[in-house]
Amino acid sequence: MYYPQIRLPVVLLAVHWLLLPIPAHAVGPHYTVTSDERLEQLEVRACFESAVPTRLKARLDDASGLLRDAQLHTSDEVLEIEPRGTILELPPVSTPACVHYRVDLESVSKRHWRSNNWRRQDAIIIDPGSWLWIAEGRGSDERWRLDFVLPADYDVSAPWSRIGRNGRMVSYEVRTRMPQREARIAIGRFRVESIELPGGRVRYALLSGTPEPDTDFIRQWVTTGARALATAYGRLPVPDLQLLVVPVGHGDEPVPWGEVQRGGGDAVHLFINQRLSEEAFMNDWVLVHELSHLLHPVIISDDRWLSEGIASYYQNVLRARVGLKSPESAWNKLHAGFERGIRGTPRGRSLAEVSETMMRDRSFMRVYWSGAAIALLADVELRRRSDGAQSLDTALEALHACCLPADRHWTGRELMQELDRLTGTRVFMELYNEHIGSDEFPDLAAVYEELGLERVSTTRLRLDPEASGASICASIMAVPDS
Repeated sequence: MYYPQIRLPVVLLAVHWLLLPIPAHAVGPHYTVTSDERLEQLEVRACFESAVPTRLKARLDDASGLLRDAQLHTSDEVLEIEPRGTILELPPVSTPACVHYRVDLESVSKRHWRSNNWRRQDAIIIDPGSWLWIAEGRGSDERWRLDFVLPADYDVSAPWSRIGRNGRMVSYEVRTRMPQREARIAIGRFRVESIELPGGRVRYALLSGTPEPDTDFIRQWVTTGARALATAYGRLPVPDLQLLVVPVGHGDEPVPWGEVQRGGGDAVHLFINQRLSEEAFMNDWVLVHELSHLLHPVIISDDRWLSEGIASYYQNVLRARVGLKSPESAWNKLHAGFERGIRGTPRGRSLAEVSETMMRDRSFMRVYWSGAAIALLADVELRRRSDGAQSLDTALEALHACCLPADRHWTGRELMQELDRLTGTRVFMELYNEHIGSDEFPDLAAVYEELGLERVSTTRLRLDPEASGASICASIMAVPDS
């Protein structure tokens, strides 16, 4: 049985929080989340002015283990609520009411930094599914307000749309977007900055670490990466992005782990080794790779060849466009990746099969670089057929206009069909039908010859400026005309 340890500052904070009035004129529910300075607990108050839901639900199973003292407060009574797994059944009430509960964070320890929930120095990182109990069955278009009341000098990074800050209160507009997808928030002593670019904003947060990262340089680095993303077609592909950077102080690469999450909103999380040099960071590919995933909607895991292929192609192309790589160096990087893909291609298993079992079989090179080769083939074919009027850039720009941000999963076939519809061609499905069932790496010999890419070794090419497709070769690595 759990016996709470009472600490005077926490009790005073809780009393103050309980006396706060129910918000008036709320359009939907209004959540207020209060954090203590030691990040040992969250006090949550969820108020419903009109219809009180019959049940609240948490997404993750561990939420019930972190839940404490759940109560329903009406105008004249307080009712205890016992969770049943991830469900809180609420008694029927006909008047506005608030659900109060505590979230015990003391059990969230310094786990491995890739854990969903973990603690570090003066911050905690936690999936909202572990503590946010919301009305079951809310539609994806419903929005409500969530206010964080924080200690002085604390901030919160979250995937939802940030409304603003007023003193110690940081406000977000929450939308139930892709509720089964993972998400992370960070609470602690750091600052959230807004990096404004055409098409949207990046809400950037850098946590502290040992040693402390160079804050000016890391901001410059992430800004350059975001600008690289915008060179795909002149704007960010999503209007509002959470970019959370966590220094972990170890790893052989500047970014030993990065990922995109879509639960609640678009987010890129980077775990960095701040001990490495500025040059190593500027040469690293992971930041632009992860950002490039925002150019497409969520693609089902069985079709990773397409999602990872687009990102692997653009991680080199976009870096060339902002000067992080020379065009020749970017082509060399693509070529070296294709060569790794060729060596990693097992005969007798189709691209569809190895993509489906990639995590089990560790067939990353085959999957990533087959997809990148298909992206190159599509890009060149579109440019050739349209005399430069169309490209993979313009196809993804049209996809942005019709379908992003996306709130559903797409199959590879669906996305390739949609790109054909948007471009008025059969380029994408022709490539899909040719390669999805093949056990061979896509043949790039003809496109190499056309572009003037002469193979010198497995890692180096020579560019022929007199080749028939030399102008296409140059235009791929150049910022598109507006």
